[in-house]
Amino acid sequence: MALAPSDERDLLIPLYSGIQADSLWDIFLRRLLARTGGERISLFVTSAASGKRVLYQRILFAPGAPARAAIDMDDFADSILLAYGSPRPNRVYSLEELLIRDDSDAARQQAAALARAGISFARFIRIPTPGDHMAWLFLMDDRQDFRAADSALLSALAPHVAVAIGLLLEADGLRLRATMAEEALAMLGVGQAAFDADGRIVAADAVAAAELDVQANGRPRLRPREEQALGAACAALAATPAHRRQVVRIDERETRDMLLRPAPQVPRGLPDGATAVGLIRRPRREQEAAAARVVAATLGLSDREAALAEKISRGQSILAGGAALQLTPETARNYSKRIYAKTGASGQADLVRLLLTGLAPFA
Repeated sequence: MALAPSDERDLLIPLYSGIQADSLWDIFLRRLLARTGGERISLFVTSAASGKRVLYQRILFAPGAPARAAIDMDDFADSILLAYGSPRPNRVYSLEELLIRDDSDAARQQAAALARAGISFARFIRIPTPGDHMAWLFLMDDRQDFRAADSALLSALAPHVAVAIGLLLEADGLRLRATMAEEALAMLGVGQAAFDADGRIVAADAVAAAELDVQANGRPRLRPREEQALGAACAALAATPAHRRQVVRIDERETRDMLLRPAPQVPRGLPDGATAVGLIRRPRREQEAAAARVVAATLGLSDREAALAEKISRGQSILAGGAALQLTPETARNYSKRIYAKTGASGQADLVRLLLTGLAPFA
């Protein structure tokens, strides 16, 4: 069955736009439910990597449909679908086709699951999606059976559902990577913003947005001289981007600087106008106690030795750091000797290098 132009407008557009909706695919599911005249519709996604556990599920009821208890989709899938085996992908099944007849115990379990769900008639389709994910789309009713046209519609929609879920999974992966990167940079007090050739901000993380005080027109809130210098630097990078780095002062009064570099080329991305990336760094150190635990674990120090090493990395002398830890001068010196012996550091500067280039700043 080919989708009619009205189906493309009423179903496909909400399906693809639903990727960015607060409630995933609600409009698509409600319209599909209305189109088929069912009482309930459900979409859920499983992953082989999670032991076929349900990762996402959405159940919607038609207006006026009797209120029923929420369906336990894990129980429902185990009893009705997985007990059947592995239904062929992209094939629409009726409930009659999925009834177990050759195993009395499994049949009773299945009948009990159907009774709990309040389902007399249904259509099911299993839709493979990118990776190891699987989507299941159900139409359910307790009054009347579905038509052949409803099954044909599910079959025609299946490849589009697969693409939509694949796009969502890819977008989720990109969002996760971006969030991890931003969190790691924020631990170091680093923020980044992308600028176009005129010095307008194309994108910024939370740290950079706060530091630059981005205005509604996309420009950072800078003094005229500093804004002019930023625009000139971005234009210069746009003209000759190869491996250039340029420092731009963004606040003369507080001596705050930003390091500009050429914007990276995003693979397969549409042009966004970004020509430069500005990096800002706040003076920030990690939480001291947490850092000491990381130092102890990574450099093989005792808890007290690690605490002293962390004090030294913050600019304190051995004796001052020891006094802050309530160590006698003699004990602090002994600890420092053990620290250098265990870490192989050649001196205080080398010890600070070891700590600041290790994992402690991310504690």
